[in-house]
Amino acid sequence: MHHLILILPLVGIILFIFLVWPVALPLYLIILIGSIAIYWKIIRAQRKTPIIGKRAMIGDQAAVIKAEGGDIEVEYQGEIWRAVSGQSLQVGQTVIIEGVEGLILRVKPTP
Repeated sequence: MHHLILILPLVGIILFIFLVWPVALPLYLIILIGSIAIYWKIIRAQRKTPIIGKRAMIGDQAAVIKAEGGDIEVEYQGEIWRAVSGQSLQVGQTVIIEGVEGLILRVKPTP
């Protein structure tokens, strides 16, 4: 839907066909400035970091609550997740979430 807004300045050029220059130019400038403001809002919204979902979890920290052999569980924002790590972990250790694969977190120890 927001791609339709990109055509507004082009449609605004039609004003010059039907109206005289002193009337068409201010109207076109209003359309152009409004379009630029809308584009700016769209670009800012698309560049924001996600606040929910899998992508928001990556880079956050979690705490190890169970580390018995290959069975690792971590607590992330009050939820308990299964985890895998290439390194050995200890209970109480803080880890960084590197990725989410289904319902399993890929983690690494904090430096």
